[in-house]
Amino acid sequence: MNNISVIMIAHNKKEIIKSQIEQLSSIHNISMDSITIVDNHSSDNLCDFLVSQSRLNYIICDDKIENYSLILNTCISEFVNTQNDILILDPDSFLLPETLKKLSSALNPDNGIYAVCPQNILDISNDIHSFSAALNYVNNTDVSKINLFKIIKPEINTILLSHKLLSEHTLFDSQIISDELCLTDFCINNILNDQFTYMADNVYQYYIGNHNSYYSPTNRNCDLAYIRQKWHMNYINTIPSSNLISMINEPIDKELNVLEIGCDCGATLLAIQALYPNSTLYGIEINPISAKIASHIASVKTANIEESVDLWNDIKFDYILFGDVLEHLRNPSKVIHNCRHILKKKGKIISSIPNLMHFTVLHELINGNFHYTDTGLLDKTHIHFFTYNEIVKMYEENDFNVINTVASNLTPLLSKKDSDFIDALTKLSSHKNDMLFKAFQYITLAEIKDT
Repeated sequence: MNNISVIMIAHNKKEIIKSQIEQLSSIHNISMDSITIVDNHSSDNLCDFLVSQSRLNYIICDDKIENYSLILNTCISEFVNTQNDILILDPDSFLLPETLKKLSSALNPDNGIYAVCPQNILDISNDIHSFSAALNYVNNTDVSKINLFKIIKPEINTILLSHKLLSEHTLFDSQIISDELCLTDFCINNILNDQFTYMADNVYQYYIGNHNSYYSPTNRNCDLAYIRQKWHMNYINTIPSSNLISMINEPIDKELNVLEIGCDCGATLLAIQALYPNSTLYGIEINPISAKIASHIASVKTANIEESVDLWNDIKFDYILFGDVLEHLRNPSKVIHNCRHILKKKGKIISSIPNLMHFTVLHELINGNFHYTDTGLLDKTHIHFFTYNEIVKMYEENDFNVINTVASNLTPLLSKKDSDFIDALTKLSSHKNDMLFKAFQYITLAEIKDT
């Protein structure tokens, strides 16, 4: 295992940091002088604890919560040996035994593996509710085999970086303040250099956080404005659509041709490749920068799908995916019709489409309001609006059978006022189905009709 330097940036996490240091030294054999802790304007006396540690490297931000990217760059330049790999460790993420050793062995810059991250063990089992339960799972499960899967970026801010990245470019864009967008920008830059981040399965972290950044919404809005200017994208989607992927039900070794229309940076295509390694991936994306990023993942073309979807000669697809795309089109029905010509016999379309009948929209509508927003059901870039009936109608008019529909993003907890409103709507509706008013969007699987 190569020498590793650990960096943790914390805000009001004194007790967690103490536990982290103990585990890093006792379980993972990391020496104290290889650990750097940043107290990012805490009020829980974390700074006093850090000062009391003689061999620990630390930075104390006294005045305000500081720029995450700038802190990382400072830690690396001030405290990290240039021959050491770097573990950026989310303070709320505890590494299970052997995790760091396995991550280190997985790093292989000569084969393009410059960054690796562990899985969150809570995503593996619903029965794990404590670190001891996580330990028990690892001790009683065969976790010897490690598979690596490309991802856009880690969901949790824990990542092991090869020291060779340090010599190739400046790590983090110091204009970006928040942690989430700092790592997003970093990982996207690396993809453009074919330096992917890999998720290692059977290599685990136990995460006790809630994914909420302590950086303010103002910081994030500033970062988003900067990201838009830098990348010429309204946002960077790094999370694969599990709803779309779950509709693909094929043998894992089957050779599939999969086309995603509106593929963004390719996160969903990457996840499909991990599940179906023999699949051949294609994408169409109207944004040229997003398409350039996704082209490192799949065969991607920059195009307006309302002009043409037949961009690959003689290639027929098993699946065509539309993830929140059809509502942005002038003539979505025509695009669905055109897809018939590039699908195989029994080929399928999977789409996610927002539901205009959601109770929140109807509540505003009966009060005379129809406010467009930057995101969500009334996104100001939506041109077409759909209900469940209109989705089915669009497919059937173009000779598709809707063979499965799932209502997603259901509101988990409703107030009594909202529940009463939905009950009243259901009584008025001819369908008598309250899901029509609770569904935020519909995930639909449609198959070409036999001719």
